[in-house]
Amino acid sequence: MPALLYHCPFNCSLAVRFAAAECDVPLEIDLVDFATKALASGGSLFDVNPLGQVSTLRLETGELLTETSACLLWVQSQGKVQMPVAPNTSDYFQMLRWVSFTSTELHKQILRVVFYPEATDTVKDNFRALAPARFALLNEHLGNRDFLVGDHFSAADAYLVWFLVLSARAKLSIAEYPQLGAYFARQTARPKIAALIAEDEAARANT
Repeated sequence: MPALLYHCPFNCSLAVRFAAAECDVPLEIDLVDFATKALASGGSLFDVNPLGQVSTLRLETGELLTETSACLLWVQSQGKVQMPVAPNTSDYFQMLRWVSFTSTELHKQILRVVFYPEATDTVKDNFRALAPARFALLNEHLGNRDFLVGDHFSAADAYLVWFLVLSARAKLSIAEYPQLGAYFARQTARPKIAALIAEDEAARANT
């Protein structure tokens, strides 16, 4: 039986779905209502993860894995289409670098605050102001690269693409960063990525 991902549309668990789709790793999906934490299968996400957060992944062994970074790296290790990135290679540490960068510098430091309902507009704008330096760094790194690391889609790309999907909703423009914009356009044109975005759009429309 495949691992089970508790997924809330457009939350960071979508990054795990991106990685699983591109690496051909099967996942069962249990949808989570963002407001109530109710599970489509019945019960509450709090019954599974006391923090009530995604990403939460139930492995085939029954073991529970939380934190998006950890879930992404597990998926990468199970990859059937792209060979897993060996942990004794430079690419592995570069992948870990960019997964960590997205987690700490983009996801938690910017998106978490911008989407926090109790934050004032001034506070949100102060955190949005952190984005240009980070976007410039990504823009320079991508340069003539198709992917963040190596020559194929990895867990690092899955996380960054998810962030960029959310960036427009967070009023974070990448229009001034052509390499980053081109990267985003390429990745969201990938059929599996586009299909998952459309699936989440439909799921959100039905709630």
